[in-house]
Amino acid sequence: MLYHDFDLNFGSYGCHFLKYPPNSPVQLHSIGLMKVISPSFIWNGLKRGSNKIFIFQYTLSGQGMIRIEDQIYPLKAGQAFLVEVPGDHEYYFPKESDHWQFLFIALQGDHAGDCWSFVNQTIGILPTLEVDSPVIRYLFRIYREVAKKGITDGYQAAGATYQFITELYREAKQKQANVGHWPDCVIQAVKLIESEYPTLAGLEDLALQVSVSKYHLARLFHQHAGITVVQYLTKIRVKKAVALLLESNYTIEKIAELVGYSNGKYFTKIFKELTGLSPGQYRKNYDMVTIDHLFNA
Repeated sequence: MLYHDFDLNFGSYGCHFLKYPPNSPVQLHSIGLMKVISPSFIWNGLKRGSNKIFIFQYTLSGQGMIRIEDQIYPLKAGQAFLVEVPGDHEYYFPKESDHWQFLFIALQGDHAGDCWSFVNQTIGILPTLEVDSPVIRYLFRIYREVAKKGITDGYQAAGATYQFITELYREAKQKQANVGHWPDCVIQAVKLIESEYPTLAGLEDLALQVSVSKYHLARLFHQHAGITVVQYLTKIRVKKAVALLLESNYTIEKIAELVGYSNGKYFTKIFKELTGLSPGQYRKNYDMVTIDHLFNA
């Protein structure tokens, strides 16, 4: 069974390598892409042994539930949780759900613990992430490499997991910096750009939807986001295009259409201006970097 455009089979893999780099701060314990439909699926953090493990799990579709100490939370698409084993938590498949599809990674090492603490303190115990965010894209990439036996020793595993930790830190820092400091019209504009990027015509269209003048929106947006509305819209479109380039077999013309450009030639020009590569070159030469450095937002 495949997951949408990611072209991946469901599975779960233990990653127990004999050798890791000396004093490696983080090691890969296990990783999986799963679909659950049975109420018998229950994992209790106090009944999984004494070895310290740090789990990140991200819901792709359906719904699960998690109890953390005395609080119970639903887990819907786009939500992640970070827990430590052993620990007082329990996640399970609720009877009212028809399925629960998720991606998980389990790590060992002090650096993983430090990251989990930082994320929980900055953006909460159940952070919300876009499925094409660098964190989730990279997690899919690790899963793909493990599933096809592309990671064969502890040195490769340590490098991959350290990069995942780095992306998680980056995501938490960016969300922390943005929470609660922007005017409502800017927050609304950002949400509209991120959800309606394929059809937005530009600043005037956006200003009309958030009920302010385009001049007022342009000034406030640049003041708080650090870039213009058009730059942010372009950034989102290119980030969406990157995900499609790496996780699908769509043509360049089709990707241009899906992210909001009228033709592939103009899309290629914009893409190359931001990344330094054409879409085709990026697809061929991608080396696990992100494009977040393109703007200081």
